[in-house]
Amino acid sequence: MKFISAVIIWVLCAVAVQAQTYYVVHVKGNIETKSNNEALKVGAKVSADDELRFITQDATAVVMSREKGRMVLNGQKSTKSADGEFLSFVKDVLLPMESNLKMSTRGDYRNIQDFKGFFGEGKYVIIGEELVLTPNKTKFPVDDKKSFIYRYETDSRPVNKKVHIEGDNLVLNKTRLYKTHGVMVDPENTEPVDLIYFDMETKDMQSLAKFKPVFVDEETLIMELQSVASFIRSNGILSEDKIPGELYQFVLDVHGQTNKGLFEEWLLSKDLISKN
Repeated sequence: MKFISAVIIWVLCAVAVQAQTYYVVHVKGNIETKSNNEALKVGAKVSADDELRFITQDATAVVMSREKGRMVLNGQKSTKSADGEFLSFVKDVLLPMESNLKMSTRGDYRNIQDFKGFFGEGKYVIIGEELVLTPNKTKFPVDDKKSFIYRYETDSRPVNKKVHIEGDNLVLNKTRLYKTHGVMVDPENTEPVDLIYFDMETKDMQSLAKFKPVFVDEETLIMELQSVASFIRSNGILSEDKIPGELYQFVLDVHGQTNKGLFEEWLLSKDLISKN
């Protein structure tokens, strides 16, 4: 009798493992659930035994579970079928997500003296279509002879854009910076940016920072962060005061580095966190 009970418990545990569900909080590329041919979207739930179709093998998704935290569904781990489709069960393409612990950037965006410290190196996330920054007036005066240059290279040629100034602010606007010869250039298809402080009179050029801008759609990011916060609250994973830090870490891990102070002000402006 004890043996039978043990077997039943083992079976129930096995079923529980098989039935593990994951909450989707980010999707890059096109992924479908094979059973209904529906696109995987933020807010959806998938189980370990759901079969997925990766429309392209480089598609990925970030999911969360109470037991495992954030995980990645990696299309590179999918298997190509005889029909040429990339298919795999969730449990077979599920990998732990690496945490970017050293990717936060420093500095007050309202009085920047160290642009390299502000942008860091590698990817820098810009939420929406533009980033407004205020350089230190003493260190970086702007007039008819002094300006900021935004330089990058495409597959065919280098591009130099004078950064738009509004009052004391630099405005890094996606359209202004990436529309060249009447055509929009995809920032993802360019080399890293070199932000330069240029004195036209002396011809002195000072390289301030080199980084890879990542323009993240604001509405998409809001939806992702709402999903993450909702999952945390509904499962009692963290106290309310810890949620802003978790949302910031999510952006670092999923999208890339960004300035913490600027990000938290944006969270407040969108009512994604409480002022208290």
